Amino acid sequence: MRCVVEFVCHNSGETMAESSSHDVANADGLDGRAWRSVESDIESIQDYYDSAGSAISFGLMDRWRKKAALETGDDMRVIEVGSGPGSFSRHLKGKEVVLLEPNENMLRRSVRDRLGAERYVPVIGVAEHMPFIEDAFDRVMSGFSFKNLLDRNGSLLEMKRVLRKGGRAVIIDIALPDTRFRRSFMNFYMKHILYRIAFLTVPRKVMKEWGHNPWKHLSLSYMSLGDPRELSEEMAKLGYVNARFRYLLTHGVAIICGDK
Repeated sequence: MRCVVEFVCHNSGETMAESSSHDVANADGLDGRAWRSVESDIESIQDYYDSAGSAISFGLMDRWRKKAALETGDDMRVIEVGSGPGSFSRHLKGKEVVLLEPNENMLRRSVRDRLGAERYVPVIGVAEHMPFIEDAFDRVMSGFSFKNLLDRNGSLLEMKRVLRKGGRAVIIDIALPDTRFRRSFMNFYMKHILYRIAFLTVPRKVMKEWGHNPWKHLSLSYMSLGDPRELSEEMAKLGYVNARFRYLLTHGVAIICGDK
């Protein structure tokens, strides 16, 4: 696996592999047990991640990713936080796109299967402790992974630290809608419908091998991001400039941005 050399490292002698092993305090993120469970579920469904994502979003998922990816440019140095199977990464522009992912198996597979170009640089690590020097990137991107972080405030500070002056953090994720009716509908969909639709994309033989529906557990984490307005306000408190958000179609997904 290729690795980053010139960005590493801001801690004393710490290797990239070690950066994912820190104990991270919870600050409005998942607790450690929930985080490990989510990571395990995502790894188990990676063969069906894109097909299920398309099904549960009624074909809109990739369109949303592409909208967020418009924030990147060909001459930029970009990092994606929580790159997972590479579904968002493949849409990101940049002369260099660093894939930061704590799950080594998923990272290796994404590089092997879809992100083999030289501009993609895989790094094992977590958002809360990025193994990079300050002012390293023009864009820090997070595609449907921010809600799963252990320490969101700590991650936002790290994202700002590694951004260059004038750089931008861009988060796209499932978000709490802005009206009571939309919230009620989305809560019902998440709790009772989503995991059933997702499971239909999996062959019956695999269903039997699994013995359970991993999306049933994942659907509980999908709404954990909360109100995007509150996240943008928190970014402003942490020193981001012009922190803002906008809802995408259906108002169940939002793009939240902040500049350094």
